[in-house]
Amino acid sequence: MKWKIPGTRRTRALGAGAVVTTAALVAGGVAVANSAGAAETAQTSTRAASYRTQLIEMRTAGAKGYFYTSSQAEFLRAQKQGWKFTGQVPGYVATTAVRGTVPVYRLRTKSGSTYLLSISTAERNKLTSSGHWVYEGVVGRIPLAAAADRARIYRVSKNGIGWRVMRTAQASAYVKAGWHLDGFMGYVWTHK
Repeated sequence: MKWKIPGTRRTRALGAGAVVTTAALVAGGVAVANSAGAAETAQTSTRAASYRTQLIEMRTAGAKGYFYTSSQAEFLRAQKQGWKFTGQVPGYVATTAVRGTVPVYRLRTKSGSTYLLSISTAERNKLTSSGHWVYEGVVGRIPLAAAADRARIYRVSKNGIGWRVMRTAQASAYVKAGWHLDGFMGYVWTHK
């Protein structure tokens, strides 16, 4: 499968690699998402949509969960450590604060390589204060209002498998297959 590398005109063939643990990924130098990481993917073009980049889904070590990034550098470091690209790109997120958007927070369980995305500050604070989750930063920003160039996204979960972010039709199929619908998250752009 070929994936357009955000911020470039190149494509890269993606294959399956050996899976590693979260500790190995962190030891391998994968930076966590933050506003600085998001800024590195932002382009300086004057085009109106130059602040958008792909939200990429990867499978974590031992297929224990799903990992999301909007940083090309973070994606490539994770791939080198053996994490697998799932082929899923829910859509495009903003890499800078844009009016009408909210931050998408990424959290990781302390006990393994399971991640979730949330737009709720209250949920983020509750999970981190539980002592079982680590807040890793903002992976991007998404709008909450519908528009012609946007697709609705939802978060779904399944005990023992993790949390995923997906568009409406895919989320419905997962719910029919036994996943729990955690709820509507917002919208992603369908193109850059």
